[in-house]
Amino acid sequence: MLVACAPTLAAMPSGFNYSKWDNIEESDDEADLHPNIDKDSWVRLQHRNRVEREEDEVLVRQKLDARLAVLKKDYAGFPEAARAHMKAQKVKKELDEVEAQCEKLDRERKWNVDNMCKTAESRTEVSAPTATPKPEPRLQGEAVAAGYCEFVEENEELLEKYIAMGDAELEQVMEFLKVHGGKLLVGEHAESYLLLDCLEKEMNGEHAAMKRASRQSQFLTQLREFSRAAGRPVRDGVHPVFQRLMDHEGTSESFDEAVAQFVDRVEKRAVVKKKEMDKEGAEAEDEEDGPINPIGPGGLDPMDVFKTLPGDMQMAFQAKDMQALNAAVEALPAKEAKYHLKRCEDSGLWCPNPEAGVAPYREDSDSDGDPP
Repeated sequence: MLVACAPTLAAMPSGFNYSKWDNIEESDDEADLHPNIDKDSWVRLQHRNRVEREEDEVLVRQKLDARLAVLKKDYAGFPEAARAHMKAQKVKKELDEVEAQCEKLDRERKWNVDNMCKTAESRTEVSAPTATPKPEPRLQGEAVAAGYCEFVEENEELLEKYIAMGDAELEQVMEFLKVHGGKLLVGEHAESYLLLDCLEKEMNGEHAAMKRASRQSQFLTQLREFSRAAGRPVRDGVHPVFQRLMDHEGTSESFDEAVAQFVDRVEKRAVVKKKEMDKEGAEAEDEEDGPINPIGPGGLDPMDVFKTLPGDMQMAFQAKDMQALNAAVEALPAKEAKYHLKRCEDSGLWCPNPEAGVAPYREDSDSDGDPP
């Protein structure tokens, strides 16, 4: 009878790396099991601790991968000649550090029965295929706004109730989302509504209310990120995410940090948005009123000239009465009349008839621009 034996180490390829199997752990390891502790309970406890640790590792790796993508994009944007400069070197240094952290996570990862083995092929044949629940896709462009107005019109009261829970306990928020998650967690419209609400509150000086709304906004954001990482619908993450926030101090601190970063972005955006709105309002007012005091052909401001005219001339201009204007000019001394008429023409208040030739007040060049 022939017996098939496993290959010895000497028969293995020389380049094979065995170090990844150094961190294998067994969930039923009885080395430190007290004789008075039930073995099954001990195994379940070990399994739960392992699952929680792996969830933490997933969250940390997601943050590192996101930062790594940003740094790679920034570094790739530097021309080859500029990569020796300080700014590029700073980006490269951080890029190397993040890559090193990722490698360390992979190197120190604990292996167990759940993640050591994977199914090469699995096939199930049924009479009618069923759809596997999946996370919602990340929308872009016009797809983000599609249906938003209808969503707000239908769910505004519910959204305001959710925002008002900014000081509520985590358990209360969790139960609220379990009940109303079918509306608040489907699509990204609820997140958009809360973002606009936070921005409006900050622009109106309601900073404390903005911070409470930011907390509620980040719950939705964290649930959606967990959904994409786990490959499950958003509602499936309500209980595990909130339970983790309530039981794990590190997760709670990370969430508080995310809220603080969101608040900082809202504060900065509110300042920029107010400036944009002020500028748009001023431009709209200018368009409505038209140009103010356009400069005349001679380079004079018509309002400045009008204020220096004698009262009779001002009244004649306002009434658009040529006879009254002629009478007011004839009543003035010659030098004063020439002075005012010349300034009226240079500012555009007075347009002489070009067929009449050179106006009399233009003939005496010595008096041009000299006040009477």
